[in-house]
Amino acid sequence: MTRIFFLILLFLPGKVCAGNVDDLADYTIAGTIKTLAKIFVRTVDLEKVKARQIKALSKMKEAKFQKRYAEVYNVLKDLPPGLLAHEGITEHMTKQEAIKEIRRIDKPDLIDSIDKIPDHVIVKYVKEWLRRKPHQSKDKTFLQQTDSLWKKFIQKA
Repeated sequence: MTRIFFLILLFLPGKVCAGNVDDLADYTIAGTIKTLAKIFVRTVDLEKVKARQIKALSKMKEAKFQKRYAEVYNVLKDLPPGLLAHEGITEHMTKQEAIKEIRRIDKPDLIDSIDKIPDHVIVKYVKEWLRRKPHQSKDKTFLQQTDSLWKKFIQKA
């Protein structure tokens, strides 16, 4: 355990200074969210999640899908173009295209995609989410805030 702690102390400052992340708190936020996302992907029954999402999309009218997708794409557009292309994400995706992309997703691909998300994108949206919830985040520690954010994410999955 002590060795792990010293390795973190040795390599973490270099990672913080080398990337686009301004400080240790931002790096911690991004690292925590990425780690939680990868744990979720590794432990969830992905086929059940995919089936549930495909079923919900299949029942959804195209107009409602387009409205929701526009909101989602507003976040996704900040991802690197290569990642968007790899995941088949376009600005004007149809419901059937979305279903097709969901069907092809697998765990290794998802974990690889999580690793490719730039830290500053994650930090931007976490801070934005926390600003929208000021009454909830005043008296919470960072871990409580992260847990709250993660629970909301899982509910939508």
